[in-house]
Amino acid sequence: MKQYVGVKLIEAKPMTRGDYNKYRGWTIPKDENPNDEGYLVKYSDDYESWSPKKPFEDAYREYDANDLPQTAIGMISADYKERFKAEYYQAKIRYEKLHAMTIKYEAGTLNFTPSCSLGLLKEQKSYMGNYIRILEIRAEIEGIKL
Repeated sequence: MKQYVGVKLIEAKPMTRGDYNKYRGWTIPKDENPNDEGYLVKYSDDYESWSPKKPFEDAYREYDANDLPQTAIGMISADYKERFKAEYYQAKIRYEKLHAMTIKYEAGTLNFTPSCSLGLLKEQKSYMGNYIRILEIRAEIEGIKL
């Protein structure tokens, strides 16, 4: 078999297997535990299903427009401009997180001790900043609104 990776935006809420069966108007089979934790899942085409807690939490992260998972949908777009924007937002999010980390590192308030030096992290941040600048110039040239 081939392997596949899927990216989709869904809606979900915690719901036990028993509550899901009640929601659907079904009688729970005798070999299933009604107390199993899981999620009611609603897909973009309004299809609904139930997923056990562990597989659901292994596969999904809560959507946050200011975090990396939101860019995943753009990265698989057939439109290169959408992929470009996702690449830009990923770089920007990573840069901002690294910037926040270096500020805390310098202030002595970082809640862990990095293995590498502050100087190396600042050099990485510098290259990332240049990369973002290049993407912004390219977006302007190509008429891509960021």
